[in-house]
Amino acid sequence: MIKLENVTLRVKQIRGSNGYFCVADLLAEEGLFKVKDPLLDQFSDGEYTGTVWISEIYLAQYVSYGKGVTEIRARLHDLRIDGVDALQEQEEPIEPDPADEAQTLPLPTTPTEAPVPSEAEVAPRGLDALRKKLAGIGRKQPPAATPDPDTLESLFGEHWPAVLARDPVKLDSTVDRLRFRAQIAKLKELDYELDPRSQTWMPSH
Repeated sequence: MIKLENVTLRVKQIRGSNGYFCVADLLAEEGLFKVKDPLLDQFSDGEYTGTVWISEIYLAQYVSYGKGVTEIRARLHDLRIDGVDALQEQEEPIEPDPADEAQTLPLPTTPTEAPVPSEAEVAPRGLDALRKKLAGIGRKQPPAATPDPDTLESLFGEHWPAVLARDPVKLDSTVDRLRFRAQIAKLKELDYELDPRSQTWMPSH
């Protein structure tokens, strides 16, 4: 186990074929490392400073747009966040979804051009959209539906009573990565927010 203090994790959220995932640049005195662990998927864009515990440092390779990429990755065992800063706006990096790295890359297909609608078709659609938008002004949003206990138990396992009771929840990032993302998406849907320092999801109200 390697402990690195006073490091910066520059986290970037990316939308992939399986939903949103996060990657990070780990900046330390010892060098620059790529981090693509599931643990990051619950974080938002930003620069996080603190201490990390690394279980492994290794070379990883992948193919992106026909080009081979080799990078030094660090696998995190744990991290402690001391500070958070907003990430400066920058071009979204081209990164493969880590959940897909063990799968066979699909062959590229030739895109087909969608037919261009005529002005006669566009006008009614635009008017319908405008009417719907105006009709919704001033209306209150319906309250969120009460979550189904069976659904919560299936998704969150032993944590489901805490979610149902709207108690703070700390997720286990060692579960299947796609399930972990589904848990994050559900907590956001239920108006939970992540406290980066404790890595605990807190109900917003």
